[in-house]
This record gives sequence, structure tokens and C-alpha cells, in this order.
Amino acid sequence: MIRGSGRVATIVVIAILAALGTTTAAYSGDLNKAAGVMAAYSLAAPQSEGASGLVARAVVPSGSTCPTLDVTMSQGGAAATHHLDMHVRPAPVTTMPAFASITVCSATMPVGAVKAEVDGRTIPAHLPTRIDRLAMFGDTGCRIVETEVQDCAVPNEWPLSLISQSIASQRPDAVIFSGDFFYREAACPVAQQDQCGSSPPPVAGLPITDSAYGWIADVLLPMTPLFSEVPIVVTRGNHEACYRAGNGYFLLFDPRSGTELTCAPVKVGSGLAAAPTNPTATYAIDLHMTDTRTLRLAIVDSAGGSDTEVTSFATQQRPEYAAAAALAAPRAGRESWLVTHRPLYGFVSTDFGKPGKSFDPWTSMDQAAAAYGLLDNYDLVFSSHVHLAQSVQLPGLPGQLVLGNGGTLLDPATGYPLPTSGAKVGTGKEYPAPSWAWVNPRFGYAMAYPNAKTGSWRLAMLDSTGRQFGRCGINDRKLFCSNTR
Repeated sequence: MIRGSGRVATIVVIAILAALGTTTAAYSGDLNKAAGVMAAYSLAAPQSEGASGLVARAVVPSGSTCPTLDVTMSQGGAAATHHLDMHVRPAPVTTMPAFASITVCSATMPVGAVKAEVDGRTIPAHLPTRIDRLAMFGDTGCRIVETEVQDCAVPNEWPLSLISQSIASQRPDAVIFSGDFFYREAACPVAQQDQCGSSPPPVAGLPITDSAYGWIADVLLPMTPLFSEVPIVVTRGNHEACYRAGNGYFLLFDPRSGTELTCAPVKVGSGLAAAPTNPTATYAIDLHMTDTRTLRLAIVDSAGGSDTEVTSFATQQRPEYAAAAALAAPRAGRESWLVTHRPLYGFVSTDFGKPGKSFDPWTSMDQAAAAYGLLDNYDLVFSSHVHLAQSVQLPGLPGQLVLGNGGTLLDPATGYPLPTSGAKVGTGKEYPAPSWAWVNPRFGYAMAYPNAKTGSWRLAMLDSTGRQFGRCGINDRKLFCSNTR
């Protein structure tokens, strides 16, 4: 593990680049810089974190001191640079040694910043004052489980680095990430070393599947092209549940202070057990499009619960959807999107059905039950979780956009007939049957552009190289999509 040695950190970076099938020359910074600050980025945050609505993060090798956040402020027409201290986000002691190799540093971006750097790396200094284009994607990691392995060494098979480069080239004003960063949940099987041979495995003896090295390989390196270009709005996915990659998520990507220990493994007798995956507090991010028009994103943590049945977890989850509905209360000039990882009415392929057993295509049953009757204030529900591009329209409800095609192994290419009934989520509680749906299991992301009318948007569905394969429109809470090639 890295213990403050720049040389060792460089060796680790080279090894992980090899695991990713990436040459050192392709890495966007030189290795000396990689050994100092390994990653730096800006996260959209609730106003409780600071008036700017933005926090800066940096990842450095363990034993290194936190860098300064160098911010240029415009003061009376003149520019002045301020050097702000970044503070350590402590990894839970009970995750050691999984996160002993890195230190994560954080600082709130000041209001009025026009430029920001961390160790010479430029990061976004403020949320956009005008939204003209948004990038949207989710479910990005390279899947490694004992029974299924994605080819992490071939960019076309695991295209996250390509998608990150393509999004950066679009120059979006912000990016919305809908969860599921981390998929390296097992050691690479012996028979598939050519696909994932050097991938960092889970740390033996810990009740979690993630580690610092795993996050470097699955997220920090392949998403590097985005970090200098665009502030990121994030939500937590089920792969960031506490028994999976929750510790890395709260250490690295949750934008709120004091959340680092949310998933800390708990001591049970002489051993450790995973913390329960409870919903964290709902919050909102406001993105301004004009002086009189704002997009409010209500962020709901849907990492927990059952996909296939309604359980008692739905009752535990429901207050967060109620809080989100209150945050999205109608207001002149404001439209609202619900951003949550598990789709409330996304459906899966019939290819997942098992012979002799009844098949229900609807997924996220606990979340659908928890949100039932609380969706009237939204123009769109944006999620991922199902590994494809999908849009679903239910009568009287906001359109559901699913983008779980950000790099992880795709769902089947066939088996998506329009369901003839809606999800049943309790006694007398049933969603209406869908009136329309569109499905395209292809890697990629979306770019969203606001139209002149409040609540009206056009979206381009782009593949990992930026070529358009679909188009969508949002108008009066309705979402429609079609293939373009």
C-alpha cells in the first residue's frame, strides 16, 4: 500500500494503468503529478455546505499533506489569488487497510471564484450561471464478479474512458451522475486474467468490496477527462451500498461534510460487519438557466431496498421522497427533476425471466412503493440502474429517463415488450400501465438542452464516441424518444 512514497504511488498508478489497458502516455497528466495529487474535481453541494453550492476534492497518497485550493477572485475589476486550506475527510478506521493508501481532502469553494486550481490542476470554480447543456449518465464501472467478467482491458468493451473524453469534448455546463460508480466486486478469475488480470481485488477480511485502488481503477483514472471541465452532481447507487462500495462513495464523492463514516463497518464480537444501508437525507441542487428560470434537482438516495418485492424498507425510504416533493414544490420559473439511482418505473428484459416462474418486468419495487403518490411536482424522473438507455411514460406522471449505459456490462439487446400493467406496490396501490416506452441497449450518455419554454427540453442520446443514436423531448412532463440510427 502507498505510505507517503511518491515513487510507490507512481508504481501503483502504472500498474493500474496496465490493468485498464491504458498506456502511461495516454494518461492526461505526467506521472510525477499523478504521484502528488492523484485526482481533483468539483462536486455540486447543497446550500448547507456553502453559498457557492460547490466543494473541491483532491485525492493524494497517504502520508502526503493536503494541497491548497488556489482560487482566483474578481475584486473590483482586479483579480486576486487566495490560497485556501483543504481539510482531510477521514476514512473510517474499520475500513483499514482498504483505504489506508490515500488521503481525501476537501474545501468549500468561495462565492465569486472565477478560477480554481489544486496543485496546478484546473477544476471548476463555480456552478454555471447559465445552463445551456447538461450531460447525464450513470452505471459506469467494469463488472467483475465471480460468475461474470467484463473485458476491462478493451475500451470498446468497457468504454468509460471513451465516454468521459466524449462528454468533456461536448463542454457541458454540468454533469448529472445517477449512481453506480463501482463494479470491481471480486478478484479476477484465473481463467480470465487477460480481461482483468491486474484489477485490484477486494481486501480480504473486510465486509466491503471496495478499496482505494479499486476506486482509482474504476473511477478516478477513467473519469479524469471530466474532472477539469465540469462540476458533477452525484447520487448514490446500489453498488455504493454499505456492504459494497459505500465507504469509497462517502469518502470520495458525497458532497456533504460529516458523511464520511456513514458506511463504516461495525465491530461485531471479534470481527466486523457491514453497516446497514439506510437512506441519507434528501437535498436539492439548483442550476440556473436564465435570471427567471431555474432547474431544481431533488436528490434522493435509493441505494437500499428490494428490486423484486415491496418490503418494510419502503416505509423507511418514504420520508425521503416526501422531503424531495416538498423541495420541488411548484414555484414560478422553477422546474424540477427527481434524480435517484433506482428507476421508479423502469423495466427489464424478459430474458431475465426464469422457466416455470412468473416474471414481473418492473424493477425497484421498494422505491416505487416509497415514492407512490409523491411525484406530481416533477417534470422528469432521472435514474440509471438498468443497463441501457430507456424512457418510459405513464399516464399522469412525469416521464422516466433511465441511463444505465455509462460503461458497465449492458443488459440484453432483446426482450422489452411494453408492459401491459403497472407495478403493484401495495393494497390498492398500482401504477398505471405505460402508454409508451423506448429502449436502446447501447453504451453512451445524454446531452440535454433547454428549449425556450419552461419545462421543455431536447436530448441527444450519444454513444461512447459522441455519435448520436437517439433523440428525446420533454414537454409538459411527457418524455418521448426515438432512434436516429
